[in-house]
Amino acid sequence: MAALTSHTLSVLVNDHPGVLARVSDFFGSRGYNIDKLTVGTYKHQGVSRIKISTSMDERAVDQVMGQLEELMDVISVRAMRHRVAQSKTLPFWLVAYGLFITLLGTNIPAPLYALYRAQWNLSAGMITLIFAAYALVVIPTIIISGQLSDRIGRKKLLIPGVLFSLIGSILFALSDGLSMLLFSRMLQGVSVGMLNGVAVAAMTEYDEKHSRTKSAFVAALAVTLGNAIGPVISGFLGEYGPYPMQLSYFIHVIVAIPAVLGLMAIREQKRTVATASRLHAPTVPAAIRRPFALAAVTSFIAWSIMSLMLSIIPSYFGTLVGQSNLSLSGTVIALVLGLSTLHQIMLKKRRIPALIGIGYLFLALGLIAMVVTLVTKSLLFLLLTTVFIGLGHGPTYAGALAQVNQVAPDSARGDVVSSFFVVTYLGVSIPILGLGFAAQWIGLTAAIEIFAVAMGALIVWSLVAWRRS
Repeated sequence: MAALTSHTLSVLVNDHPGVLARVSDFFGSRGYNIDKLTVGTYKHQGVSRIKISTSMDERAVDQVMGQLEELMDVISVRAMRHRVAQSKTLPFWLVAYGLFITLLGTNIPAPLYALYRAQWNLSAGMITLIFAAYALVVIPTIIISGQLSDRIGRKKLLIPGVLFSLIGSILFALSDGLSMLLFSRMLQGVSVGMLNGVAVAAMTEYDEKHSRTKSAFVAALAVTLGNAIGPVISGFLGEYGPYPMQLSYFIHVIVAIPAVLGLMAIREQKRTVATASRLHAPTVPAAIRRPFALAAVTSFIAWSIMSLMLSIIPSYFGTLVGQSNLSLSGTVIALVLGLSTLHQIMLKKRRIPALIGIGYLFLALGLIAMVVTLVTKSLLFLLLTTVFIGLGHGPTYAGALAQVNQVAPDSARGDVVSSFFVVTYLGVSIPILGLGFAAQWIGLTAAIEIFAVAMGALIVWSLVAWRRS
């Protein structure tokens, strides 16, 4: 027996005596129950609209409509199938899952850089180029995807965003040298740029209460968990599992497929776009350029130091502490990212200057501990470096972002935040890229020492500027 589906039939009729009875008798004579019936006036005088809710199989709908139109005084008949209501919470969590899976895949390579370096004899400059290529691609992608999603819809960017992450993992697993690694990393950069530029906006629209606070918090949690869990998985499997350079990527592909299918199944939210302006480079209003620059430089410093922990430290873990273990290397990455997030949560009620001051203090301690690690090759001091930098990065970055969000006018908030992320990702890529190539000329230890001194000087300059501000 064919499944019955709920339909609403809209019947326009001449407003004559007996027409309602004829329409009702029509359904009863054919064995169809009327679940609900309403009659109202239509825009034309002498015409009424009868709305009938009933259940019938799909094949009977067209036949019933045709027979209704043959009744006396029936003008036209239109049917509308009732769509099954989509869960109000499921799309929200599907977007969050897609963001989590994308960031997880992005951080899988970190502990494996040591294997790539040994397998293909890659220099420090090449390793940092692989890492920085991702950040350089993220910048234009974030700018374009945020503006583009307002025109074509969030879903049309979320799906390819996760797909690029999935394809990047496949290509990483099949890589046979530097060029393939670079291309794979750039695909990951595109995916993160698309998700970062769209996910929070999409989650806000899908949330029942359209809560910006909840959406931002859940998105930050998804990003943090993805950042932390990815290197733990790849570090453990790289050290103890079969196919150390492939297995973690295949696992990511498997868990990413449900994200793609889930996002394909959700319905796009309807939005009203006020204007259809051209894509443009983000700008900062002149009135807020000074506080913006202060916050942007702070984020630049925080992420430059964090990038050292995510690229060079995992790749040269054995050189720095005299022992090599991919699982421990992955744990170090997870620890520094986890502490960053934890400290943000702990200090979230502090005023912005206090966040910056606390963050800079821990970052400075981390740089000192890093120099000591280079001299002593002590695992203990490397762990102290990890703890200090994690505790310093969180409040420094959170304070900088809060400063930008506070001074940005509503009319230019999108452009201001995009500009902030441009400077942030320049901090992720440019200093660490310079460090990597400097290491080829003067050695890794000397390059890191110069990096630490330069970052320390920037911290002092920035802290003075904050206090004057």
